[in-house]
Amino acid sequence: MSMTSADLRVHNQVRLLRAVHDAEAPLTRAGAARLLGIGRNTAAALVGELERAHLVHEVPAETAGRGRPTTLLLPHPSGPLVFALDVREDSWTLARAELGGAREVLESGGHDRTPGVFAEIGAAVERHRTGRLAAVGMAIAGPIRDGRLLHIAHLGWDEVDLDDHLGRDWPRTVVDNDARLAGLAEARRGVLHGAGCALHFHIDFDIGGTLLLDGDAQRGAHRIAGEFGHMPLTGSGLECMCGARGCWSLDVGSNALVRHLGGKPGYGTGRELAQQILRRAEDGDAEAGAAIDANAAALGRGLGALANALDPEAISLSGLGIDLLRLRRDAIEAACAEGLMAFRRNTPPQIIAGTVGEQAPLTGAAEAGWDTILTETWLRERL
Repeated sequence: MSMTSADLRVHNQVRLLRAVHDAEAPLTRAGAARLLGIGRNTAAALVGELERAHLVHEVPAETAGRGRPTTLLLPHPSGPLVFALDVREDSWTLARAELGGAREVLESGGHDRTPGVFAEIGAAVERHRTGRLAAVGMAIAGPIRDGRLLHIAHLGWDEVDLDDHLGRDWPRTVVDNDARLAGLAEARRGVLHGAGCALHFHIDFDIGGTLLLDGDAQRGAHRIAGEFGHMPLTGSGLECMCGARGCWSLDVGSNALVRHLGGKPGYGTGRELAQQILRRAEDGDAEAGAAIDANAAALGRGLGALANALDPEAISLSGLGIDLLRLRRDAIEAACAEGLMAFRRNTPPQIIAGTVGEQAPLTGAAEAGWDTILTETWLRERL
């Protein structure tokens, strides 16, 4: 089917909105025209249409001398917003995000680790909801089948139907795994920007990850791809709460640190105890140092195995992974190299710390929310 002039206009409007959203710094109108390969007159017409629709706002740029004045393309002050939610095993955070990625945390709280948390979150969304809200992106610390069925074994959640808990009054919502969204954040706003094939791992109580191809996190047939933490990569014989035996996640993360020191792993106190272990290791405590060593070695072995299978150009880490890299980079890289096939050892994948920070899942949730609305279908509805 051929594209009509109206179709082409909407197509270019979406391209322009995406360019404004993805830009590391505010675009000028001339810069947007060059980026999209369109004429200045076409760019001016598109910007005018999007400004009238309250999607972008054109403001004069500061001038540095003589020459034609230029303008910057910014989010419209009354334009759409996306809410981002990060639901941890023991807490939640709600933020709002503008076109372009600017984000503000609105509210956060703890919870009792039951699905009742979604009633609390729903009330928070309603407290901050305005007519500008266009979509919600939600990060969940566990597998989500088909975008709505939650399987979080360590919380006792088995096929918790998110539709039943959110109700019908929620705005357009996309839900995804926290590690996958952390990887998406690094691909869009962080250290993996521009990478063609990369892996990202978010380490908290345990480890989860995602494969990223050209900036997009891969999801699989039922949207539950990337459960790397539940692969037997390190030879462990422990039984995991997921039902499998020998999962990598039993050896990497806060719970593994606690377990190594003889403590009882838990999803309410594990993070705090892990931070204590990290501080003890930095102070020279041998027992805590041995726990860090074991975590780093298991992390490296798993990364080597996955590098053999997936051939990434880079591997980034967030959460506790950043601390492990800071304290035991050499050990992680050595363990990874030992697990690599011989021909890969001369050019191993770079292992790097994520740059988005602790809010990587929240940032990724915002990006996922914007992905649902920066489309031609949504724009036709808006215009």
